[in-house]
Amino acid sequence: MGLDAKTKLPVPLTATQEKILAVFKAIKPFMDGISMPYYLLGGTLLGAVRHQGFIPWDDDIDIGLDRRNYEIFLKEISAHLPEYLEIRTYTDESTHHYYFMRIVDTRYVMKREGSLVPRGENVWVDVFPLDGMPNNPIVRRIHMLRLLFIRMCYHIACFDKINLKRPHRPLSERIVIKLLCLIHFKGGKGYKKWLDKLDALLKRYSIEESNWVVNFMGQYKFKEMFPKAYYGKGKLYTFENMQLMGPEDYDKVLSQMYGDYMKEPEDSEKNVHMTHLVEENDA
Repeated sequence: MGLDAKTKLPVPLTATQEKILAVFKAIKPFMDGISMPYYLLGGTLLGAVRHQGFIPWDDDIDIGLDRRNYEIFLKEISAHLPEYLEIRTYTDESTHHYYFMRIVDTRYVMKREGSLVPRGENVWVDVFPLDGMPNNPIVRRIHMLRLLFIRMCYHIACFDKINLKRPHRPLSERIVIKLLCLIHFKGGKGYKKWLDKLDALLKRYSIEESNWVVNFMGQYKFKEMFPKAYYGKGKLYTFENMQLMGPEDYDKVLSQMYGDYMKEPEDSEKNVHMTHLVEENDA
């Protein structure tokens, strides 16, 4: 169990967090067995630093792999999973519409109510690819604009699945969302062509030859682009009584993403996925 940031007292895991942690523990031996470097990302890294485990209201685990290891993981992990855990990618025949992959526990379902059409999704661990960015600042800026344009087209194409209630969206995004709500835009399978374009663009610059690393399809877009030195060789952090790898300079990473990251958000900004566990299927 994690710690309360103010009192430093233990906070019991929720039923959802227990199931998510079990998914992560099932994939960790594969990564450890082949010495595959991984990094805690976003709210999971913040939880490790501030709570030594889950943020008390969080409902997922986010990890990142550099693009080369991401592709290896995608190709090989299935053989190491129990039958109730499955990979989800946008290229499969499931309803998974995210660019990054998920490992899901098919026995449990969470209801997500933040989008235009509420939906059920299996309990998950998100696995993100970490990609390089151009070293030249002008080329990097052009690359960023192209990525943002494709991401916008993707979101429009699957508008009914966007989390409309996510806090801190830029004004420009909120205006577009309001307009699309007015015309009741419905998405379809067309979003996959935009993810194919995004995939090709993100793979253009390798981490090995880049001084910058980005998790572009994370929640914070280019707030998750950092000098590669921030990741360094990685550093161990306590997370639910485990020692897990994260970026070496967590302070710069979290400050860029969250500002005063040791201060807890308002209650209205918690549970940004708008989820709750609704169903347990027979194993």
